[in-house]
Amino acid sequence: MATVAPDRFTAIQAAVEATFPVNGIEVEDGRLVFDIRAGDDGKARFLRLREQLDPLGVLPLLRRRKGRTVILLAPKPPRTQSQWALPVALFVATLASTFFAGYLNGTGEIGPGRLSPVASGLAFSLPLMAILFCHEMGHKLVSIWRGIDAGLPLFIPMAPPFGTMGAVILMRTPAPNRDALVDLGASGPIAGFLVAIPVLIYGIAHSTVIANPAAIHGCQFPSPRLVDFLITRLLHPDPSADVLFHPAAFAGWFGLLVTAINLLPGSMLDGGHVTRAVFGARAHLVLSVAAAAVAFLFKYWLMGALILLLLRRGHPGPLDDVSPVTLSRKIIAAALVIIFALSVVPLGFSCQ
Repeated sequence: MATVAPDRFTAIQAAVEATFPVNGIEVEDGRLVFDIRAGDDGKARFLRLREQLDPLGVLPLLRRRKGRTVILLAPKPPRTQSQWALPVALFVATLASTFFAGYLNGTGEIGPGRLSPVASGLAFSLPLMAILFCHEMGHKLVSIWRGIDAGLPLFIPMAPPFGTMGAVILMRTPAPNRDALVDLGASGPIAGFLVAIPVLIYGIAHSTVIANPAAIHGCQFPSPRLVDFLITRLLHPDPSADVLFHPAAFAGWFGLLVTAINLLPGSMLDGGHVTRAVFGARAHLVLSVAAAAVAFLFKYWLMGALILLLLRRGHPGPLDDVSPVTLSRKIIAAALVIIFALSVVPLGFSCQ
């Protein structure tokens, strides 16, 4: 942080000293550094300090430096009003592109019981957009709850067969602590996964078992563990049979794919947020490389390249990077591993 006006420095110093015992104050590279004693209730104290410094336009950072606990200061980015035009336009464009993808998927001669192209477009687009919308709203609601300045979700339209690359939310300020970073990273995948389950149940229940797969023309693709489980439970197909997916089942399949990709433990992905919170910065770097390797293994080429591209940027971490993650957040992190295992699927198609 650059030089601080005397009256502003006095206000900052008073806020810090009213919250933590201060051992000393230094200036490093033009930034104030408060050497403090955090205590057992350091997490709660830090949240109070963040509130007190907010009117001064300052973000406190709680860090460990050479065996000391210190508070650094950074300028708070100005809060900007959410712009609705672009997010709404992208949402409508993605709604149209996913409808078009479903429409095209319903135009081929693919077998008995197929929907009309328009019905296929709607049956694919609406459930998929519901999954993606709930995923992004999970992040947005947690950002509001945790006091993180975040924009509106930006949906990404794409050409068929999927019609979208998902969506992103831009965070303007870091999470306040490691627990909040877990909440931020976990909320989207959990919300999307919970919506994908009923979508898959409905879609698979309305799918068609084909006793002679050679008699139909279409594309075959691998399925994640959850889809295999639901097919076995709901349809009871013979081992030699194949399943002609209802468009809603395909939407659920893609929803699981998006969930799995986001849970890769690297970079600024949802899984990367959780990894950074639970294991720290060094482990996050190692796991980011591992995440890129997994992405390439499962043929997520673009995501693997993006993770490697962002390696040098690293992850900023939460404001309070000292207070440990609570047990409840570790349980959430373990649940995300299970969700990833149920959702992950390699990309690969064979068409006839």
